[in-house]
Amino acid sequence: MAEKQVYNLEFPMGVSSLNICGYVFNAVSDYDQISRLMPNYSLTNITGSHQITASVIIPTTEEKARLPFENQSLTRLYDVLLFLSLFTGRNVFVKDWEGDLPIVADYRQHTIAGGQLRLSMPVEQKYRNTETNEVNNDGKNIPAWNLELIQLGLDSGIEKIITHISSKEWIDQYDDGYFLFTYKSMLQWQNIENSFVSAWTIWEALFSVENRKWMSEQDIYNSKADLKISYILNKYFGMVLNSKGRENVRLLVNARNRLVHFGKMSDKIKIPEMKTFIQATDQVVAVILGLKPNNALNSKEYMGKIIEEGHVNRS
Repeated sequence: MAEKQVYNLEFPMGVSSLNICGYVFNAVSDYDQISRLMPNYSLTNITGSHQITASVIIPTTEEKARLPFENQSLTRLYDVLLFLSLFTGRNVFVKDWEGDLPIVADYRQHTIAGGQLRLSMPVEQKYRNTETNEVNNDGKNIPAWNLELIQLGLDSGIEKIITHISSKEWIDQYDDGYFLFTYKSMLQWQNIENSFVSAWTIWEALFSVENRKWMSEQDIYNSKADLKISYILNKYFGMVLNSKGRENVRLLVNARNRLVHFGKMSDKIKIPEMKTFIQATDQVVAVILGLKPNNALNSKEYMGKIIEEGHVNRS
């Protein structure tokens, strides 16, 4: 079986191997040293601060990629890499080119958003005795100096997601899932305005794909943005908007329009409101991927404040 080098994959605590859809990712021998120092382990003019942290063993038979990559010859490995990027917070990719081409992907951790999606992934916490390799659920009877926390479930969780988005029911509802590429773009290091516009694109795209069977393309195109945002708020957050709520949704719409058409922030919708909208998108995507959305950042409550009052006070 073929083997490829993997950049930027950070393994869960106490884990050095992942098996996802038949692709086996193994940490490099000096992974502990590299992971402690990322992203500043070494600098070269070719790889920047990207680090080879693993290798992946490719199965003999590969399925075609489920997601709509531009290169239609890509395999299921690239679905796996995308979800590893989403659920580890870094751009994970394999070396699939020849020569010394410079790497243009961003090596830095995702910051503004993505955390609540990562926390939505169910994980099982266990404890290992590093001397005997014994594993138990509570860490009892393991000396503190030999105690190692291990977190299991990332590989099985991603595999379940890929199975979920490959189902006929999911495809009937969400089409090819292209908006997941937009979501990955939203997570990259950039100014908050760009992330806000990406999040907005995802919400409008979801309205389009979920209503395409009973609305014509022209009707979807002509639908007002506040209707589309209200639809997502109702479906994914259970919010029923009154006249004041609809008025405050229009504040968000006006902020998006001012940003896109004039390149300026709104006088009423500022960074706290944009951050809330972006982080609420984490929760929407979690639901779409079949997960129970985590609310560690209180995005649902903050979003409710925006709808009720038109603004939110938060850091």
